[in-house]
Amino acid sequence: MTPRSDTLTPSDGRTALRMERRLALPSEKVWSALTDPAQIGQWFPSAVTVELRPGGAMTFSMPGVSDVAMTGTVTDAEEPRLNLG
Repeated sequence: MTPRSDTLTPSDGRTALRMERRLALPSEKVWSALTDPAQIGQWFPSAVTVELRPGGAMTFSMPGVSDVAMTGTVTDAEEPRLNLG
């Protein structure tokens, strides 16, 4: 079983979700799946735009399903340095 950890942390009236997973894949492949919009669309259920830098904007939208977009802010973005796969 893959070790996992999820935490919700309230801060300034908002909640931050942190999900940690250890995957048996090369770190570069996981990084691309999480950061490349073309690859995100293969597994995430909405369209995603992201400025991949701390403080960058993120937008999640479902064209044709809802006119409402969810937004967020990138808190950390550091290319992989560790490969456990």
